[in-house]
Amino acid sequence: MANITQLITRTKAAVHYAVNLPEDADASEHSTMYWVSEPGLGKTSGIKQIARELDLKLVIVDLAQSEPTDICGTNWIKDNPDGSRSMTRLKPEWFPEEGTKGILFFDEVAQGEKASLNVVGQVIHELRAGPHKLPHGWVCVAASNGIKDKAGVQRLPSQLKDRFNFQYLEVDLESVIKYFRSIGADERICAYLRFRPEWVHRFNADADSCPTPRSWHRVSNVLKWGLDWEDMLECIAGEVGPAAAGDFAGFLKLYESCPDIDELIAKPMAAEVPTDMGVMYAICAALATRMNDDNADNIIKFLNRLPQGEFAAFVIKDAYNRDKELKSNKAIRAWCLDNGHVLLV
Repeated sequence: MANITQLITRTKAAVHYAVNLPEDADASEHSTMYWVSEPGLGKTSGIKQIARELDLKLVIVDLAQSEPTDICGTNWIKDNPDGSRSMTRLKPEWFPEEGTKGILFFDEVAQGEKASLNVVGQVIHELRAGPHKLPHGWVCVAASNGIKDKAGVQRLPSQLKDRFNFQYLEVDLESVIKYFRSIGADERICAYLRFRPEWVHRFNADADSCPTPRSWHRVSNVLKWGLDWEDMLECIAGEVGPAAAGDFAGFLKLYESCPDIDELIAKPMAAEVPTDMGVMYAICAALATRMNDDNADNIIKFLNRLPQGEFAAFVIKDAYNRDKELKSNKAIRAWCLDNGHVLLV
């Protein structure tokens, strides 16, 4: 098992190696990474991130919605110059253009029909769809939910399993927070999940909605809708379930009791240090959102007054994940040197 940061690192290495192989390299040189996890842990988002970071094109083929001809192409009658007719196979719609490099991502593999999976096996094993060979510089990656997740999946044929490098993804709070910070998710989500990490992921196949990193991301959007309190909570419950929504609602009320953050930053030595842990998480999340090159020194002065050093660590870590330029800030660099035992970035 691994967190998404580890899987991204491993898969990037495999993809980078494959796309840079010599043009005459055998398809067996490729290793097709296959991510397996419960729903909602960010498999598709992780593959998209890899494509962005390696500057590769990305083609997604969803096997839950694909027939065999969608993958290998449709047969077509061709008129020959001599008046005869023969059968040819058209390229599938997703087929990449020559001269490009990229990732062919087979998603929801274990929900595909058996006939479709057999075609996928050829693409992975030979890097071709029927007679059409993938352009040089393209590599396959795959993902799906697991059998135990009751997500409509089936066991893969043994010959297909032999062609995958299976990688199992598990939820990890730090990876979730890092991703949320990088995309600008609502700071209240990050604060809540640090305060109540047991709610970050409670997948329940029998429930209509349950808390997962994906559903918390959608809650971040719900908070922007401008709804009144009752309607907002109903919509949040529709994303993460009533139990998680109720617990989150209590935290939101606590969040509203936080002191003025701008005043705290302006007068870090005079600000009151809270004793309530929930308020502490809320304040630190707000500080991580607001930290910049100009106020980092004042924020660190306040953080140094906190009795729990881990709060300062997560503020600086979250701020860095939001803005990588902060790594060069003098106050932050000095804090890191004084607290080198804390892994930050």
